[in-house]
Amino acid sequence: MSAEELRTAIENISADIEQHKAVVKKLETERSLLQRQLNAVLDPVMRLPFEISSEIFIQCLPSNFLPEPGAAHIPMLFLNICSSWSHIAVSTPALWTAIHVQFPRPEGFGDVLEVWLQRARNRHLSISFRGRFDDGVATVVRQHAHQLNNLEMYYHQDGDDELDPLNSIAPGPFPKLQSLTIGTVSVDEGSPLFDPNPILDLFHLAPNFVECTFGKVTRLRRDLIPREPLVLPTLRRLKFGRSADDIESHDGILLYLTLPGLQVLSLPMSGLFASDLIAFLKRSLPPLRNLAMGEGRGDLDFTELEQCLRLLPTLTHLKMHNPDPALVRELFAALADSPPSFVPHLESLCIALYWDGLPQSSWVVLHRALSARRTYFTHFSMTCIAESPKPNAEICAAFRRLVADGMEIYIGFEEEQQNSIFL
Repeated sequence: MSAEELRTAIENISADIEQHKAVVKKLETERSLLQRQLNAVLDPVMRLPFEISSEIFIQCLPSNFLPEPGAAHIPMLFLNICSSWSHIAVSTPALWTAIHVQFPRPEGFGDVLEVWLQRARNRHLSISFRGRFDDGVATVVRQHAHQLNNLEMYYHQDGDDELDPLNSIAPGPFPKLQSLTIGTVSVDEGSPLFDPNPILDLFHLAPNFVECTFGKVTRLRRDLIPREPLVLPTLRRLKFGRSADDIESHDGILLYLTLPGLQVLSLPMSGLFASDLIAFLKRSLPPLRNLAMGEGRGDLDFTELEQCLRLLPTLTHLKMHNPDPALVRELFAALADSPPSFVPHLESLCIALYWDGLPQSSWVVLHRALSARRTYFTHFSMTCIAESPKPNAEICAAFRRLVADGMEIYIGFEEEQQNSIFL
């Protein structure tokens, strides 16, 4: 065969191969469709009523964190199993009412978020953001502001720029918003200034607001607030910090709030003087039950603490982070010697001393205090550094008698667990 004839033969064979490839691809597609139909016929989920299948999907959602977008995460994972499962997932609004998003995200993520939230229909929404989000995402959040029930925003911002992520989702309103968490992803010396005006504006636009947490906000721009304190009668829980043991955050915004319904307050005293806290309690007169206080500026003396406690007759739980040991002794003495009208409902006292401990005389006063209030006092705990003087054997025996009567007492020493007293 000539060279030209060989080329022609090769081209013919190549054309036949491509034709057969197309046939194979078509057959594979048909097989895939038939397999999906077979799966649907054999799938036990598809033999269940829709309501039961939907509830099974809902129970697959994570219980301790919000679902994340992504093909490998529920609920989007259900979209990749088969058309029947995809139909159930898309038709179940409860699967799409919550989302946690870690930024950065690819360009156009706002469209993905919009589809997600649309599937929730008119349900209440819980949204969590971490990082710097773009205008497209902010636009989507604004469009669904009327559905927001829980909003968490840990914003990433560098240098001395002002921290104002709430400005991007204004103006609201937020008629269903009950819980807000706002803070920075990380805190360092160059952490951003926090403009409290947007959060105060949001409070004003959220008539059903119940809980607010400031996680790692370090600097407050007081020069931006010429207003009178805002009254929020529905707010029940206000926390500064990420947990009960991590209350490092700037709490100066308390200067601009009046909270007559507050029941839980956790504050580091980092942006407040003792007189500021007393003024807040006097104008709010809240039915506070839980109070956690950090060492803050270190200017709190017992006279001021006593004023605060006398303004809180409903208090049941008190937690203090690194108070002055002299203040602790005076508090024990007040609990032992004051009439029952002094914090009459206090059930639990927790104290963490990081830089010093208590002398033996303070343990004696503590025993008097616990004995005097044994009928309704249920829990006492104290954590000290390892070098702290420990209660002597006689006091420990007295504490154990209180435990035998039903009181919980724990005295622990950091880095020396074998010497902790578990009573």
